[in-house]
Order: sequence, then structure tokens, then C-alpha cells
Amino acid sequence: MIDNVISFLQEQLDTYIQIKMEGQISFNNDKAVVLLQNHTQKEVQLEPDTITSLLINVEEEYTFRSGAAYEKKPNGGRVEKKNPNIYLNLYVLFIPYFTDYNQSLKFLSLIIKFFQSHRLFDHHNSPELHPDIQKLTMELVNLPFTEQRDVWAGLGLCYIPSVIYKVRMVVFTDTDTVESTPDLTGKIVVPVNV
Repeated sequence: MIDNVISFLQEQLDTYIQIKMEGQISFNNDKAVVLLQNHTQKEVQLEPDTITSLLINVEEEYTFRSGAAYEKKPNGGRVEKKNPNIYLNLYVLFIPYFTDYNQSLKFLSLIIKFFQSHRLFDHHNSPELHPDIQKLTMELVNLPFTEQRDVWAGLGLCYIPSVIYKVRMVVFTDTDTVESTPDLTGKIVVPVNV
């Protein structure tokens, strides 16, 4: 599901920028916004003259966390045990990387304008949103200089003007019933449905 969120945001932003910049600039592979492609464990390589988007953090949203080990759900007269939902926030970094510094700043402004006017994505305003995703809320993240330095050092890059958005909330729901049965040794065995 995380891949669906990142791809969705990339496609939405790409469409917006293509419309805003129609005929003014040509992009590599006809895409203004690309997902990070060239990545090894030691270095990140940005594609020039594009906006690169990448996931830099995943955090659990504890506000909605259930303390129960299982939630009981009625199912046709019997009760099924389900694991409680997990609510995640994703931190997505958008890096406009252009040889012309002014172009980088121009695209940074377009990214901010887009997410300022599109703070909420749901199935009413974005029918192409994946069916498993109820809604996404975009929130601009302000990092102190020391944390910015840590992010860029972690990527193995020098600072490039960029913006981070917190994408609230991706909900993971247990769709498999948990039925435990003792095996011959008396240990509890939980089958995993693949």
C-alpha cells in the first residue's frame, strides 16, 4: 500500500507540473516527477532536470492505536479475532534537481503551491486513489537545520532546496482471520494466509 501512496502522489504532482509548464521546458523521459531509481546502500543519485520523490521515514500514529491484542468483529453469529489497525504517517521528500538553480526554485514553488491547494486526497476529489486508501492528508514539515543536515547526510548528498511532506494516514487493516490451534506439542500455531 505504501507504494500506491508514493506512486499516486508522484503522478498527481507530475500531472500538475506538466500542465503548468506546458511547452516551457522538456523533462527527461517526459516525466517532471520521478521516483528515486538509482539507489545503492551508500549513495543516492538524483536524475538531473527532474523532481525526485522519495520516502524518508515511516512513523506509526499512536493517537488511534488500540491497546488490545485483538479486536473482536461479529461475523454471521460468530466472533472473529482481528489484529487492530495500524495507522502510519509517511514522510516524503521532493527534490527539484535542475542545472539552473532558478529552475529548481521555480519547481520548489510549484510543489508547495500544488500541495497547498491539494491538502486532502480522497475518493471524491481523486477517484484514481487506490481502493484500500480512504484518504490522504498533506502536511508541510519544518525541520530544524540540524535535522535537515542529518537527512542530507543520510542520503549522502549536499543540501538541495527541497520540501518534506507528512502524508497522514495510511491505514493497514488485518484482513486475515486469526485462528490459533494447538499442534501436537501443545504450542499455538497461527496459520499465515498468503
